[in-house]
Amino acid sequence: MKNNNISKALLAVAVAVAATACDENAWNDKLDGFEGIEDQPKQDVQSVDYTLTDADYSSIASNSTNTALAGEDGKAALAAVGSLKRFSADAPASLYVPAFLSGTGFPYFTLTDGSSVRLTYKEAVNEPEIFVAAQTVQQYAVTAQEYQEKVWASDDYVAAFAPSKQPADYLPAILDGALDPADGSFAVVSYQMATQEPNFGGNAPVEPVEVYNNTLTDEDSYKTFTADNKVLPEGLTYIWSFGGANYGAKASGFANGTNYDAEAWLISPEIDLTAFADATLTYEQATNFFSSVDVLADQAAAYVREKGGNWVKLSPAYPDKMSWSFVASGDIDISDFAGKKIELGFCYKSTSAKAGTWEVKNIKIMATPASRSSRAAISVPSEARNAVYRYSNNKWAPAGNSFAVLQPADYTAMGQTYANLPAAEPYLSKWLDINAPYAAADDVKYVYWLHYASSKTTCKCSAYKYDGSAWAPYSFVETVTNQFVRNDGKWMFDPNVTITLPAGKGQELSTLYFQACVDWVFENICKPLGDTSIKSGKFYVSSYGNNEYYSGTSAFQGNVDLRASSARAQYPAEYESMGDDEIIELERTRFMTEVMPGALASIHADAAPIDGLDVLYTINFYTYMEDRSTKTCQAIFKVTGKGQFAPVSCNWDVENPDNKPVVF
Repeated sequence: MKNNNISKALLAVAVAVAATACDENAWNDKLDGFEGIEDQPKQDVQSVDYTLTDADYSSIASNSTNTALAGEDGKAALAAVGSLKRFSADAPASLYVPAFLSGTGFPYFTLTDGSSVRLTYKEAVNEPEIFVAAQTVQQYAVTAQEYQEKVWASDDYVAAFAPSKQPADYLPAILDGALDPADGSFAVVSYQMATQEPNFGGNAPVEPVEVYNNTLTDEDSYKTFTADNKVLPEGLTYIWSFGGANYGAKASGFANGTNYDAEAWLISPEIDLTAFADATLTYEQATNFFSSVDVLADQAAAYVREKGGNWVKLSPAYPDKMSWSFVASGDIDISDFAGKKIELGFCYKSTSAKAGTWEVKNIKIMATPASRSSRAAISVPSEARNAVYRYSNNKWAPAGNSFAVLQPADYTAMGQTYANLPAAEPYLSKWLDINAPYAAADDVKYVYWLHYASSKTTCKCSAYKYDGSAWAPYSFVETVTNQFVRNDGKWMFDPNVTITLPAGKGQELSTLYFQACVDWVFENICKPLGDTSIKSGKFYVSSYGNNEYYSGTSAFQGNVDLRASSARAQYPAEYESMGDDEIIELERTRFMTEVMPGALASIHADAAPIDGLDVLYTINFYTYMEDRSTKTCQAIFKVTGKGQFAPVSCNWDVENPDNKPVVF
């Protein structure tokens, strides 16, 4: 069947509600004196097409009206609209879209009563419950104390699992003690895995290990620090801030062309050195606009303290000149604080005479474990790993083969500086092609990965399907289009569509629909009879190719031509032995049962039935009769399947009160 290409503007007209039509002279109803015109609210009645964006789904999920509608029972389903960018049976568009259409986030929020919106959006189809549940995930990293107490349970231990201490034997108990899960929930757990079995015997030297590492180059890591403004002048709203992915934490007392007297501390989270015999601090810093290195050392200084104690000033290597280039601090010995829980502090000061800029990043502490008699870990080579666990039947267990998670090393292999991705593609499909090359056709994998956007890192779960040769993203959604109408100040779901086809030449909408009818007759009736050209004039379609006498539709005149004489003249072999009334009845039946359903299927291929509702398409049109009279008609069709229409009724003479509609 021929598929017509239709512009959005034309389709917007196609769904105009016929009930809004009025008398042709209604426009001057209040012309004399413009009675009460100043009191009339502005009317903005339109029929528009709109497709929801990813941001729209998030807006709908967080809309206060919708969250109140959802309540506790529907809270998770509504949240999934925002995270998965689709509606579902538990969170239908019919319930949650009206609040969005009424808000200022909708571009056409000024529309008034009588308006309609053909909204295109995504809807879940055969979406696995486990995929929805996987969107809510907790992240957890095994601590040094858990390795010591729950894994090794000995004075001799390493801060990692090992070949003799497999993660699956211990992670369920560790997660059970650390997280408060709901049944069916997921966790991505990070841990260290020793690449060799530790040797606890002999007097082998103990190597330093990394105790703390914070790059400060993403906003989440910056927020683990506390900014304590001791002196915050009226002209400054903050002193320490996140400088960006390349700059770390930034402090400045200069703003709006003014230098200020200011003092602010950037204080680290607690760092546990209780199991270590010594410790060394390093970081990188960039400095500019200080008047000298001596002034710099006084106004930009690093400190350390035992938690709750007094600050002790440190003496790093400062840059020998002012610039935006980062310089390493050198190894700063903080062994006096080994065996304690500490905090780092970066104190910035400025004066109204001169305010410099100080940037800090890549803070790291290396420490040597204490003797094993002090219950400290020895050091062995290890690598960072991730695993996916699911809580079910009151216990944690590996999530199964359907789930996968990117490892820290994978991000490096993908060319990423940090352990995150800007988007799922083109990375995850290639990763699966390498790591799951022997999947069976139609296998599905759920992959957890870290997404970085808008200075925030989040853990996401994406679905992929194997087609027999390659992996590709799989969303469990289909795109649908449905109508919402505004009446009595409220938007409501209304899938019913009314289409008015005005009679006459050059009527765009009528030409569109009736030409689709002519095309259907040529393709489905004339071609099987042997026709090869829509303009051959051999059978039902005239030599102009824009009208037919199988059912009488005319794209040229914008009506249904029910003149029996014209039908006989076009195709005598069909009609010459039939009476006028018989011809008219046959054309009417064909129009309702074959031709217009076929045209609607071509133009509205996206129309679909909705459970519990009859989706009706009402067509208002005109017929041209033998006596040259024009009659107003109304045909109603029901959507019975995707792009499928069946006749319901037709009134062939709306203005005749004695006329009864034909019901099918």
